[in-house]
Amino acid sequence: MPTWLDRLRAGRRRPGDTGPDTILTGPITPTLLGLSVPMIMAMFLVTSYGLVDMVYLGRFSKEAMAAVSLAFPVTYLLHTFGGALGSAATSLCSRLIGGGRERELPNLVLHVALVAGALALLLIPGGLALLEPALRAPGTDPVVRDLARQYGSIYFLGGFFSLFAMSMNALFRGEGDTIFPFKVMAMGLVLNVVLNPLFIFGPGPLPRLGVAGAALTTVVSFAFASLLVLRELRKGAHHRRVRLERGAWRWNRSLLGDLLGVAGPATLANLALPVSVFLINRMLAPQGTAALAAFGAGLRLLSFVFLPTLGLSLSMMIMVGQNHGAGQRERVREITLTTLRFALTLLAALALPVILFPRWAMGLMTDDAAVIDAGWAFARWATVARPMLSVVNITAFWFQARGQGLAGMVPNTTLRVVLEPLGVWLGLQWGGLTGGWYGFAVGDAIGGAIFLALLWWRLAVYTRQAGPGPRRAPIVAPPV
Repeated sequence: MPTWLDRLRAGRRRPGDTGPDTILTGPITPTLLGLSVPMIMAMFLVTSYGLVDMVYLGRFSKEAMAAVSLAFPVTYLLHTFGGALGSAATSLCSRLIGGGRERELPNLVLHVALVAGALALLLIPGGLALLEPALRAPGTDPVVRDLARQYGSIYFLGGFFSLFAMSMNALFRGEGDTIFPFKVMAMGLVLNVVLNPLFIFGPGPLPRLGVAGAALTTVVSFAFASLLVLRELRKGAHHRRVRLERGAWRWNRSLLGDLLGVAGPATLANLALPVSVFLINRMLAPQGTAALAAFGAGLRLLSFVFLPTLGLSLSMMIMVGQNHGAGQRERVREITLTTLRFALTLLAALALPVILFPRWAMGLMTDDAAVIDAGWAFARWATVARPMLSVVNITAFWFQARGQGLAGMVPNTTLRVVLEPLGVWLGLQWGGLTGGWYGFAVGDAIGGAIFLALLWWRLAVYTRQAGPGPRRAPIVAPPV
């Protein structure tokens, strides 16, 4: 029996349009929303992992909160590489489907799994090696540094589970299934919520692990998610195009090259966030532990507000990828502009409570009065500028969906590595901690304006280049 999401996707569908072809031929708004609703819920759940950690640790100690924020630039490397591989997997999977190359998908699954395993072998020892130098910010409390070391070490030991779950869920999304990844994240989050207080606070005979308990809970939750994904890949062999299939492996240099051609630049783009946090943490460390904790809590709050538009952007990526593969350029333009309108409207609505009641919003993260006093201005003004960040992400995903990894790298890298740290540095010079928060918001606003103009121009050029072309053009060369 079809679910309400299936009915939403099918709304106003033309006669004869069924199943996945809705992405290529169905009405844009219902199809986009049908993909986005479970995607948005899944994004909320992904961020809720860190949010749940921060809420519990905020009741544990401000040193614990500051430790997680201090370790973030290194621990986020797993999400940096996993997210980049996921973006590449979604892009290539959707373009293969749009180009009529579905038979290549089981082989793509194995290529993605191979890359995820190779990344784990590199990132786990590499991350552990980077952890120590990254924690040496001048003025950092030694207690905070020790706690950050504990958190990061445990977090990295479970790195393969994070990479595998993220990349395989991305393949399901490229197929057009955004519901199963949501179910996986929902079950993982339930486990996270249940285990976190047990591992952090250690009630009864359980040990009181603090930040180490938060990291251990996350590892266990991603391991559970990986098992669910593996089960679906095997169980879905008879009804999925994305599946594990015996004998599917064929070394395909072009397939791997296309995958890495998007994943490589996307990795550099994703690295922009931990680099930005690292630079800003260095600037904030002399301001004290409360400022560091406020920045970490504020970022998680902003992520929670921003997530619905990220879900819309990822759904746009699926639709743009398949329609670009099918040569439907005018439809690609309509999908992009529809996503932009929805994202800006939705983010403006979600930002309003934080803008009006910033102390209350920060109070959701912590009950420490010093942290709330240090961070309420950040929560308010960074949220005011947050709608412009959705423009930056839509621009990046639009390029990635079409296989242009290098162009997709530019928006987030420019915003995170240049504009945000520069804004914080100038603000701290001119107006202390509050000035730094203003500077962060101004950097976001300037970046959004720049990339809105770029997206508008590129869409016009892209649409003018539309030609008759085949509906299902080849995407990659035959296996070698």
